Amino acid sequence: MMMETIMSRSLRLMFSGGVALGIGMLAQPAFAQDTTTAAPVQRVEITGSSIRRVDAETPSPVQVLSSEDLKKSGFTSVADVLSNITANGQGTLSQGFSGAFAAGASAISLRGLNSSATLVLIDGHRMAPNALADDAQRLFVDTSNIPFDAVERIEILKDGASAIYGSDAMAGVVNVILKKSVVGTTVSGEAGSTTEGGGATKHASITSGFGDLEEDGYNAFAALEYRHQNAISNGQRLGDGGWTTQDFTSQGGNRPLTPGVTPVPGKATPVVTLTPYFYIPGTKTVPFTASSTAFLQGPCSGFAAMIADQCKYINPNSIQPETENINLLTSFTKRLAGDWKLGVKASLFEAKTDVSPRFGATIPSSYAPYVAVSANQVPVPVGVSGTVRFPATYPGNTFGIPVRAAGYAGGPDRQDDVTSKNYRFVADLEGTIGEWDISTAAGWTRNKINESTAGTMDPRAFNAAINRPVNPYLIQGTNSASDIATIFPTLKQTDTSTLYFGDFRANRSLATLAGGDLGISVGAAYSHLDLNSPAADLVAEGLIAGNNAYAVGSQTNTSVFGEFAAPVLKTLELDGALRYDHFDNSSGAATPKVAFKWTPTSAVALRGSYSTGFRAPNPAENGKAGNAYVDVTNTYDAINCPGGPTAIKINGVGVPAANTNNCGVNTILQGATKNLDPEKSKSKTLGVILEPVKGWSTTYDLYQIEISKQIISGTPDFNNPVRAATVTPGQLCNDGLGGTTACNPAPTTPPILYYPAGYINANSTKVSGWELETRYKFNLGDKGSLAAKFDWSHTMSYLLTQPGLPDAQLAGTHGPSVVGGNTANPKDRIQATLTYEKGALAVTTGLDWVGRYDLTDPSIGVNDCQAGQTANTSWFNGDGVNGQNYCKVASFMTTKLVIGYKVSKQLFIHFNMDNVFNRQAPVDLNSYGSQAFPYNPSLHYAGAIGRTFNGGLTYSF
Repeated sequence: MMMETIMSRSLRLMFSGGVALGIGMLAQPAFAQDTTTAAPVQRVEITGSSIRRVDAETPSPVQVLSSEDLKKSGFTSVADVLSNITANGQGTLSQGFSGAFAAGASAISLRGLNSSATLVLIDGHRMAPNALADDAQRLFVDTSNIPFDAVERIEILKDGASAIYGSDAMAGVVNVILKKSVVGTTVSGEAGSTTEGGGATKHASITSGFGDLEEDGYNAFAALEYRHQNAISNGQRLGDGGWTTQDFTSQGGNRPLTPGVTPVPGKATPVVTLTPYFYIPGTKTVPFTASSTAFLQGPCSGFAAMIADQCKYINPNSIQPETENINLLTSFTKRLAGDWKLGVKASLFEAKTDVSPRFGATIPSSYAPYVAVSANQVPVPVGVSGTVRFPATYPGNTFGIPVRAAGYAGGPDRQDDVTSKNYRFVADLEGTIGEWDISTAAGWTRNKINESTAGTMDPRAFNAAINRPVNPYLIQGTNSASDIATIFPTLKQTDTSTLYFGDFRANRSLATLAGGDLGISVGAAYSHLDLNSPAADLVAEGLIAGNNAYAVGSQTNTSVFGEFAAPVLKTLELDGALRYDHFDNSSGAATPKVAFKWTPTSAVALRGSYSTGFRAPNPAENGKAGNAYVDVTNTYDAINCPGGPTAIKINGVGVPAANTNNCGVNTILQGATKNLDPEKSKSKTLGVILEPVKGWSTTYDLYQIEISKQIISGTPDFNNPVRAATVTPGQLCNDGLGGTTACNPAPTTPPILYYPAGYINANSTKVSGWELETRYKFNLGDKGSLAAKFDWSHTMSYLLTQPGLPDAQLAGTHGPSVVGGNTANPKDRIQATLTYEKGALAVTTGLDWVGRYDLTDPSIGVNDCQAGQTANTSWFNGDGVNGQNYCKVASFMTTKLVIGYKVSKQLFIHFNMDNVFNRQAPVDLNSYGSQAFPYNPSLHYAGAIGRTFNGGLTYSF
């Protein structure tokens, strides 16, 4: 039959590495077969449906990346592959963003709706999320901690799927499917680097298995993979223009991140140089001049040299961190009595990341009370604020009075090492009971993160050490090991997330309809998540500055679900699903889904779906969680500080608010909220599939996703501060000179500890767009074949609604950073590949294109170019005159080349090159993720890395 021919062609295309065309395609459902004349037909399960079916094309769009596609991508990590798909958008997380809360991790954000709206599975099962939440709120699965060579394929469902998978699947699902059986041994190795310096990569793996499941009744295999990637430092990418610019003064701008020079030329201000120097604290009567500075010995010879820009140096921060991955996967599959089959997989995926090596701590000018935060105590500021002054007798101080100093403090270099381990043990049992296909699974997964941070300073200990009358700590010189350990302690932090799950599903054909078998599926699932993510010990105690976010809590989910696939006509299939989830830390959620696939002719098919979805609040949002930070708003304690900060006097002198404990209070605690509702979503898709001639297929899908009750940070409650339990007897205030004195007036009410801020269900987001996908394979006869593929994702609208504010249209802008992740929101992303094959040779070339966007972000009131230039950086002053050339962030395109040759049945060699033409990242003045350069590491990372290449071989025996 023609329809069956088209169906088999679609199946072959999909599993040979194409993109699943989803709803409808041109394939008809399987018709009832006469078992006396036809062999049994293999049924498969596709992401987005629990029903096994002959037709791999379900009524929801599914993109399939086979292991061959992964190799042809030119990348060596799953994270790199996923970050470059066209459906990945705003809110994605890149390893190049070293300042992230979850530094060292990667996350995908389908439809630009943030990582929390995309569900990542392995073999159709949930994984424990990364133990460190992004922005201390969003839980996600770290895609950089998934093995590469053990992947059989990746299925990406671009549709709401909460009716099938439950929470978090509002924007779609990424299902990483690992190899199920291996016979024989395969060894592979490759190495590469960049042409611009740094970033050398080594990648090797061995996979070995034995036992034929059909003949021997079992299969066992193990896969071991190793990958190491060197860092790329800032110094290896410094240039004369473009994104490498650190000095915009020739264009009327500034140089805020250029080490060793004043941000604004001609305006003498204290800056950090490699040579420490003393200076008299600047006032109107004591300007910052040569006479008020005293340089020590070092590469910067003095004030004149600094003002003349002769003290520049290169900061060792990294553009790309050093990473190392070791992945071990073991699998055993056994046929049991009847047609039952047991599969067991155990794995350990380990990722080590050296987040950002850089110079050690700089000399502070003051310090404020740190806030002790943990799940077991009330947040409270520890200590008092103070100023850091080097006494008149300090070596090198020629002024005879206490002075300040600028430069590095002489401690160890700052080093952040993150080791993330994913443990996974899963057992799957499949078989039949009567007419029912039974599938059940149980699993345990854990993510454990060990983080070590060296080189962080305790400024109180530093201040005490430099003010010792005998043997003070020397910012230039040899210091005792005890001083180093006290002043620069190493912070240790261990975070874990553990997930237990079990599920049961039963499928069967219930009846025969005009178009084929009516398939149904019913089931139930259970999962339990434990999150234990404390702040580092000294940070939690309020003794040192650092990431003081913490989250401790659990979440239990029980669910029941059902699904049907009804080919009511030979040309029409109707699908439906319904799921109910109950969470112990939130309300329940019922999520239905309906879909259709209509194939009026062999050349045209229509598909569409409507579903609701949800995301339950996680333990970081409604458990025991908090994140203390300093608000820039000048607030004060109206009770202990009547009349405002100017009314406070110490020794008869007015003291600014920041210098007292009882007056200036600007600590905010972003805490969890118990009564949060789940986020809710509505998802719609409508598409057409065309296959006018053999070998050419095209899909065009419209989509709309609306998320309501988004969980966001609420406004701090300045009217109801949290105070200490009692007035502290004899409470002291800072005397403005680094010491303390009795508070005047003495407090009569307990002091304010912090202003609370919780999470609230407030915003809503509606995203709409379309995706075009077309591919064609040219048969060139004895000259080989040529396969072309083109993917285009376009965002038509990204509308954010916030209470009390006008709706914000964010498509093509830098927003919404108010929701999380300032990664920008381009309207368009395109991928195109062309593969030529002849005999043993295969050559693939590809293009990755990201559209332009502007600097505005209406979600935070940044509505024009000038505001965008200063929203997160200060390269320009936002004066409306300078920096106009950078109002639009230019489009960006890279080209790849992959060459493979099968030398023999056993040996395969390959050579890959990415960013062939060494395209440079466009300038982005509103991006803060790069830490040192004005470029966007989430979208234009390849333009910072530059041209990369690698080559290797694979041998099987």
